[in-house]
Amino acid sequence: MCLAAAACAALPDIDVIGFTAHRGITHSLTFAVVAALVATLLLFREPLARRTRVQIALTLLVALLSHSCLDALSQYSWGVEFLAPFSQHRFRFVWTPLGRPNGQIFGQLVQEALVVFLPAVVLAWLGLRRRVESA
Repeated sequence: MCLAAAACAALPDIDVIGFTAHRGITHSLTFAVVAALVATLLLFREPLARRTRVQIALTLLVALLSHSCLDALSQYSWGVEFLAPFSQHRFRFVWTPLGRPNGQIFGQLVQEALVVFLPAVVLAWLGLRRRVESA
């Protein structure tokens, strides 16, 4: 499951191959829903309860959407086509903390550690803590 979610989180950047505009349709809500459903059906073929299959699909959907949302937090793009193929309008969040501070890679890594990695670790810790308490 973790490998499937990691692959889904990276999947939207398949557009760098060149068949479509970067941060276009592969970063859209439509693509995320379709890709999550297809991945669930292809990767989890064993008999599962319907609820389990829905939980897997939702987890993969969140992984796919996390990529697009993180891209929408960056200063160094034209934005993300969240509504493709219905609209080519690109969106960026109002708060765009991810950028290229003075063009230094170290500064970029520090930003991403503070804005992405640290909150992810805290959320994972809280989730594990809740899981242990409920067991």
